Amino acid sequence: MEPAEYRKKFLEAAERQGWRDAEGIVCALSGGGDSVAMLWLMRKFFNGRIVAAHLDHCTREGASHDDAAFAASLCAKLGIECALKAVDVRAARTRGESFEMAGRRVRYEHFNAVAERYGIKFIAVAHNANDVVETQLLNLARGSGIAGLRGIPERRGNIVRPVISFMREELRAILKDNGVTWREDYTNDETDYTRNKIRNTLIPWIKENLNEGFERVMLGLAKQACDETEERISAARAEIAKAAFALPPALASWRTEGLAALPKLTLAEMLRAQGAELSLPALPRARTEELVSLIRRGGAWRFQWARDIEVCYSSRGVGWLHRADIRSGKNSCEKKIPWWARAREI
Repeated sequence: MEPAEYRKKFLEAAERQGWRDAEGIVCALSGGGDSVAMLWLMRKFFNGRIVAAHLDHCTREGASHDDAAFAASLCAKLGIECALKAVDVRAARTRGESFEMAGRRVRYEHFNAVAERYGIKFIAVAHNANDVVETQLLNLARGSGIAGLRGIPERRGNIVRPVISFMREELRAILKDNGVTWREDYTNDETDYTRNKIRNTLIPWIKENLNEGFERVMLGLAKQACDETEERISAARAEIAKAAFALPPALASWRTEGLAALPKLTLAEMLRAQGAELSLPALPRARTEELVSLIRRGGAWRFQWARDIEVCYSSRGVGWLHRADIRSGKNSCEKKIPWWARAREI
């Protein structure tokens, strides 16, 4: 790519994602090609303050310490502040948490802490177009609906992805053309992890045997799925606004009047949107369909959404509650309307 081309692509992403005129941005820097390219592009084309954030996972027999040293050295060369932190991720795992889950958690804890320390709103992470396709395939294999075909969103809250429209080889070419070095994580070439199997085995096979332009096709599908999903989410939020009312101690509650008459797809999207608003884990498709059927059936019932969160329904309302707040004792709302639903008139 010519410099004018990648400048245009980078700044278009900045405009779409809302950080082009921001006062500052925290750049997640692993030391790999994607994050180094993002940092280099940011240094060249962004006018605000840049702070790089690197987390040393204390893994790979000490190689992660070399990554941290490289990140510090690179930032010094570019004249960029660098916030380093070391965490033994394996030791930091909570019960039932995988190494990958723990690594993501502690990384984002570090990124958010750096953003708070410097008073910066946006955090930039270096997912690229190839990552989008890999995520689409992962989501598809796990039984995702249309929303999963979006892959990775350009922005989620304060998290932005400046190089999401760049292919991985484009980012490497930019670095090579400008004499910028990076470190490769040797685990990227292994096939121990599902994503690496998709990257190194499945996608190359599809490109060789089915469609050489597979990634381009999938990126087009991602855009279409994103546009359609955004329309559905917007319509669902409008319906939630009509139905919502306060019924403490429910975290959220809806009037039941008219819910059963809504199209199933609209009701399912409302449930997904409400769950996301409450930061609950996404329900599998089958569980979402089950909950839609319960709402359309009516009556009085309880439905477990997460370990401590239940959806409770009666003629007075449908609410998301902590289990301890529903009712103590042996009474079930299948037999008796729970106290929260009959506490007061709407």
